[in-house]
Amino acid sequence: MTDTKNRALLILLCVNVVLLTAIVVSLVNPPQALAQVRPYDYLLVPGDCREDEQIVWIIDMGSYQLCSAIFNRSNNNIEFSAVINLAQFR
Repeated sequence: MTDTKNRALLILLCVNVVLLTAIVVSLVNPPQALAQVRPYDYLLVPGDCREDEQIVWIIDMGSYQLCSAIFNRSNNNIEFSAVINLAQFR
């Protein structure tokens, strides 16, 4: 065999070792499907509170909770209300 044939044989042997290693690794540790979980749905209802304020009611449909967020235009602040448990009204 010539030097070129030996080099080609060595390259093919290395490629086969790499492919075999990839197959073994993929069989030993299969890839996991990672997805985003959306545990609850939210319902947002906008409205006007006063002249300079707008309100958004936020309803958590999974845990049956209600909260409101008020945007005050005069001082550019968002104020959140206390959480109300809607499950008690079922």
